[in-house]
Amino acid sequence: MSDSTAFENGSGFACKRFLIVTADDFGASENINEGIEIAADKQVITTISALTNFPESLPLLKNISKNHPDIGIGSHLNITTGKPVLSAQEIPSLVNDKGIFFTVDELLPKLSSIVIVDLKKELRAQIMALVNIDIQVDHLSDQNGILSFYSPFFDIVTELALEFNVPIRTPEIASIKYPDLFPNSCMKQNGRKKAMKLSIQNPIKAFRLLKYARIQEIEKKVQMLDGLGIPHPDLLIEYFWGNPTIANLNHILEQLPEGTSELVLHLGTDTRQENYPSGLDIDYFINREKELATITEKHLIKYCNTLNIRTIGYDTLIKSTR
Repeated sequence: MSDSTAFENGSGFACKRFLIVTADDFGASENINEGIEIAADKQVITTISALTNFPESLPLLKNISKNHPDIGIGSHLNITTGKPVLSAQEIPSLVNDKGIFFTVDELLPKLSSIVIVDLKKELRAQIMALVNIDIQVDHLSDQNGILSFYSPFFDIVTELALEFNVPIRTPEIASIKYPDLFPNSCMKQNGRKKAMKLSIQNPIKAFRLLKYARIQEIEKKVQMLDGLGIPHPDLLIEYFWGNPTIANLNHILEQLPEGTSELVLHLGTDTRQENYPSGLDIDYFINREKELATITEKHLIKYCNTLNIRTIGYDTLIKSTR
């Protein structure tokens, strides 16, 4: 539900393509936090999506917010990585016997057994973690796409978006909507592997979940957001994940359709720590370093300007849709 109104850039040319540049997963580990802080300092991102169930990272997030008030900070709602904000006793259906979230592979066959009341309580607590440190919540997104994928969970996210009066990340994925422009998406391939694994282990549950991956189901979610008046970008660009090269970044920007898109980045440095939270994709760490190197070497924002793409934040999306 982005505004298609053209904005004039400094050269007097009307911009019809807008890009939100978001760094996901702040909070999960030291290397991720460092990568996002570097990207903020180099002014190559417009938004941060934070995992607020990692309270030890909130002081650094607050510091970034003070140093870069132009960068919006949203809640990256999470039920697959680390421990919940609330105690395990308060939301028992969301955690295993150790009191930590199920990983994606563990959660998929359990989706229908999650108690919706537990889910809403925990997600609301994650949003309040930002509010409680005086950070204005910029938007809502979700870790690993589970909340966007499973419609009963997405309904809860939309309720929270209305409660907190914030925009939401679109469920409209570039490689699904425009397969010719964005073919062979690594993230889509990764999703298919997880679906195949589930179908082998539990074919009945895999079959029941299949409908949520259909284009028609995605379009229903977009229509619901529009009907409720919840602002959202037109398109989610997940195509950089797994192929963080300058050539691929060029391709994404050059093929960007008209309207407002969100480019999701997964950044990090070569810093390593002894232990990591459950559910975090450690195998992607090298690619996080490559993503950071590519966007800073290319200077993403300058190239967008060259292509007459206006980089914006979710706050601009709000202003242009109301």
